Amino acid sequence: MSTPTLPAGWTPTQAGCLKTNDFWIWDNEELGDARTVLGGPSQTSNCLPSAWDATLTYDGTACPLHYTSACMGADSASAITCCPTAYAYTCLDTTLLSAPHAETFRCMSRHTTGGTIVVTRTALKANTIAVETRTQSTNQHLAALAIVYTIPVGPFCLSTRNSLLIGRQTSTTASSIASETPTSTSKASSTSLNSGEAAGIGVGAALAVLLIASGIAWFLWRRRRLLRPQAEEKRPISPLSPAERPAELPTVEKPTELSSVPLVIHELPAGN
Repeated sequence: MSTPTLPAGWTPTQAGCLKTNDFWIWDNEELGDARTVLGGPSQTSNCLPSAWDATLTYDGTACPLHYTSACMGADSASAITCCPTAYAYTCLDTTLLSAPHAETFRCMSRHTTGGTIVVTRTALKANTIAVETRTQSTNQHLAALAIVYTIPVGPFCLSTRNSLLIGRQTSTTASSIASETPTSTSKASSTSLNSGEAAGIGVGAALAVLLIASGIAWFLWRRRRLLRPQAEEKRPISPLSPAERPAELPTVEKPTELSSVPLVIHELPAGN
């Protein structure tokens, strides 16, 4: 039997597939074999490619619209698993694929918020459905059905397969580096600016520096103007140098007093 081909432009034949609030509990009526899934059992015939089966691998070159590559093997011949883009789905850990019906739900996403949701429970053996309210928490998961394909062998297909493998490895490496060194990630994102954005940032930075410098200069000038009168009032009066002092008048000597010699008056003798 030939491998079915996944058409490049395939889309679901029915509207309303992969609605973000279409929650179902697929209950196989066995202990530990019930899962909350995005979409009900009818999606296997209405919302998935022709001949879909949980174990089927298509021949294809890309994931369909509204699906994204969630995981692939380490070599270029490995299958690629496509999960819905409605939530942040990753591939189910291979160690869990041995659980009952686990191969049907290869896509898994953890709830990011808590709250109350409305789900439709379908009992697969009894073929009954019932609507119920359920409280979700961030430690619970939402499953989804996957579309698996491999790229056929050929010159063109081989290059496409290698490109996907390299892109996947690069994305994984970049994610690990970002989680370990957020500083380097921010530096790398900053270097992705185009020339126009870089020029705008440069002009803005120069204007900001100019405004700051002008403000500082004006503040210093005003402060100097305010402090100048106070400085002049408090300036001490320096003594005058000898050359600047006014010349003093020469000392005038006091007149000397005559000696206090008693005055003797001699009388002439009387005439006869």
